[in-house]
Amino acid sequence: MLRILIFVTTCGFMALHVQSKTIDWVVVDFAPYYILNGQYEGTGRDESVITLLEAQLPNYTFNRVILPSSRALQEVSNPNKTLCMLSLYQSEHRRQHIAFSEESSTTGLSPSLAIHKELLTKLNINANKPLSFSHLLNDKKLTLGISMSRSYGVEIDKIINSSADASIIIRPGRDTLASLTYMLKKKRIDILLGYPSEHFYMAKSMAYEDELTQIQLTEAAKLSDGYIGCTDTTLGNEHINVLNEALIAVKQQQAYNDILLRWLPDNLRPVLAQRLQKNASRK
Repeated sequence: MLRILIFVTTCGFMALHVQSKTIDWVVVDFAPYYILNGQYEGTGRDESVITLLEAQLPNYTFNRVILPSSRALQEVSNPNKTLCMLSLYQSEHRRQHIAFSEESSTTGLSPSLAIHKELLTKLNINANKPLSFSHLLNDKKLTLGISMSRSYGVEIDKIINSSADASIIIRPGRDTLASLTYMLKKKRIDILLGYPSEHFYMAKSMAYEDELTQIQLTEAAKLSDGYIGCTDTTLGNEHINVLNEALIAVKQQQAYNDILLRWLPDNLRPVLAQRLQKNASRK
């Protein structure tokens, strides 16, 4: 009887040990962070950072769990299982259910506007200089396209919510960025709000590179940091501690910087590279 009890206890410990060595990552079909099919499959920014972390932690097994974007945060917040996700923005509400890494997992440029090059020339706008979002929306009366239920930062959101007379087209659904990019190309909207890497990927994958470009916004922060978030369980907090240490090592690699710059247009790649260098020199 004693031998059986010892055996059961040992098996239970081994099962817990194996479980603690497995990290389940949430993956969503959202290019260019995760590219699950097509000619650029596997080259997404976030999935590539996860691969670097996997190489840094050879004693861990990484499982990828594909979920719809609409369910991702809900599942990471669910205490009945332990999931982790890369590149999450922290908020007071999220910290109630999610444990976050101290070290940022990704750094990118803040929201920008995609715009047709013809309109850029017509308005005599220099794409290399940040412009006021409020001025373009409220004074220039440009028609804006945005995705439904998405935040673009406190200042940008404030301008959208307070511009009652502005012309704003809001698109719901799964492929909103693709449909809005098509509308921009067809000149049914004038400007499209999103993140630089998203705009670049859409223009490239839809073969609109020669017609569309991007401009930065004065109201947006210079950089946008994302963090690893794991379910706030005992196991999730253990994962966060391990992943935080791995992140410190990964971020010393040139491959990490190359991944962050991969999905940016030529005019914005040096901007992020310079800001990343400044950040590194401060540490």
